[in-house]
Amino acid sequence: MSIIECLDLFDRSILAVTGCGGKTSFINLLAEKKRDKKVLISPTTKTYPLYADRVKLCKTLQQCEEHQPQTGVQCLGILNTATGKLGPLPEHVLADMMPDYDLMLLEADGCRGLLCKGWRENEPVIPWFCTHTVGIVTMNALGSAATESIIHRLPEFLSITGLQKGKPITPQALEAMVCSAQGMFKNSAGARYLLVNQVEDNTTARIARSFLQRIKKNYSNHFTKLLYGSVHLDMWQEV
Repeated sequence: MSIIECLDLFDRSILAVTGCGGKTSFINLLAEKKRDKKVLISPTTKTYPLYADRVKLCKTLQQCEEHQPQTGVQCLGILNTATGKLGPLPEHVLADMMPDYDLMLLEADGCRGLLCKGWRENEPVIPWFCTHTVGIVTMNALGSAATESIIHRLPEFLSITGLQKGKPITPQALEAMVCSAQGMFKNSAGARYLLVNQVEDNTTARIARSFLQRIKKNYSNHFTKLLYGSVHLDMWQEV
């Protein structure tokens, strides 16, 4: 299935995307699939902007508020010219923009390109009005040592998972990272979708399927859908 078929999107859907292992690529994929509509991409944290070569980026909140929605993909946030990153719009400003867009894609998390993460109390930053929370995880960290080179916010990750620093990352640790009350979906809003990304061969498919089947058993009714597949290939299967 294509990701569009999997996510039960409707007019005015608002997705918060959290996790690690392909958030930006996932947002890019959805935006391209829907570029014949009015699509807004915006961060709720600090992030590098998508479509920076095609979109006029706002340097002030007033410029963002005065922006006129149009068909295609638009990226809004307050540009920090020193860092090149977009800062978040105030939540009430995003809420006011809801009626103007067919689809809003909010990058609600940052992991510095690492494979795993632990979350602080205020993370992930998910507005209350989101219709979907999409969590993305990869199995590529399995067996790696739990260190700063693999994990963003290592102390928080160790606290969530009970793992010791330097010990191999297990499926149970990843399950806790995703499903713990202090984990990836801690501040979720709307329907919850868990995606295992970067599954592109039979071996990774077997590992991902086993991982999701365990979550389905241990966290019945916690998620709307459990999916594994590849953003790169846009091929997905439901568990």
